[in-house]
Amino acid sequence: MRHLPFSDAPAPSWRRIAAYASFMLLSSCASLSPEQCKTADWRQIGFGDGASGVSAGRINDHAKACAEYGIRPHLDDYLRGREQGLLRYCRPDNGFAVGRRGNEANAGDCPEHLKYGFLDQHLRGTQVHAMERDLSNRHAHIERNQRQMRRNDEQIAKIRRELDRDNPPAERRAALLNDYNRLLDQKNSLGRENNYLYSEANRLQHHLQIQLRDFGY
Repeated sequence: MRHLPFSDAPAPSWRRIAAYASFMLLSSCASLSPEQCKTADWRQIGFGDGASGVSAGRINDHAKACAEYGIRPHLDDYLRGREQGLLRYCRPDNGFAVGRRGNEANAGDCPEHLKYGFLDQHLRGTQVHAMERDLSNRHAHIERNQRQMRRNDEQIAKIRRELDRDNPPAERRAALLNDYNRLLDQKNSLGRENNYLYSEANRLQHHLQIQLRDFGY
């Protein structure tokens, strides 16, 4: 992946102040390994955090991880890198991807000229995510029904073997036949339900394809 070039311009003062406050309040999350702390490129780390949409407070975690080794993050380098990373995160196409994954939009620090497009596409991605989740749920329901139908077939076959082989007493035979009919009714009911679910899944798949096409994906 090609990284965007870093700017040498200083980070906006309000962001520096906010990040410095977070930097001083160390959290308990160790986000970097000892080796990463020792060889840290703080601009690149900031870029990665910005491109992932995490808050400036993430520097807090890095500071905690590296404090044990006497290493402090280079705050200005980190913030400059994060500024550039945010330009990648806040792109509209990434907003769609974030929403499609079902993740929240962390657009609070996005530049104003990108924020609207990011949030608009995130909403579209969220709509697609909901449809894909519903489609996945229906396929999972179909599979559960199919597994139950296979179990029913196994039990039905077992009952048939016992009826044919053992010539059971009348009471046992009646119980077997009752189980046989119950299992067969359940299997038929599941089959009918699956027919409906298949129809719904096809309808959702068609609607999803239209939605993606309308959204330009």
